[in-house]
Amino acid sequence: MALEDDIATLTVLVQGMLAESGEQAGFDAREWLDRWLTGVVPALGNRRPIDVLNEPDGLEVVKSLLLRAQSGAYS
Repeated sequence: MALEDDIATLTVLVQGMLAESGEQAGFDAREWLDRWLTGVVPALGNRRPIDVLNEPDGLEVVKSLLLRAQSGAYS
């Protein structure tokens, strides 16, 4: 799957997480995701999620991290 497809998949995931968790008014899931993907994330060994997406199973790793963040289960 191409990087843009992965980002589209993650955007849908973030939109769904927000729908389950809180107020959606004024929140742009894609804009938030774009910023998050390019920032350093300690839970990824201080790597950027965008870099992890280029690795084998990277989409699953990033999806799992987002879902754990939603539930509060950082591991």
